[in-house]
Amino acid sequence: MNRKCSACSRKASIDIYCDYHAQSFESLKEHYNKWVKAYGIISWSDYLNKLVEMNDTGIWVKQVIFVELKKL
Repeated sequence: MNRKCSACSRKASIDIYCDYHAQSFESLKEHYNKWVKAYGIISWSDYLNKLVEMNDTGIWVKQVIFVELKKL
């Protein structure tokens, strides 16, 4: 079965994301752990909402954030 990426129309290669969005998702998870260490307790949802509002957040990361927020 050919699944499409949940964030774009490319072929999903890893779980629900294409290679590009899967890399963005992994980066989000890694940075979340750094935020928790730096700032203390922050929920995954709050973290995603803060990042999506930041101008410096890349478009692929934002696309993954929108998918992840829909899951919550």
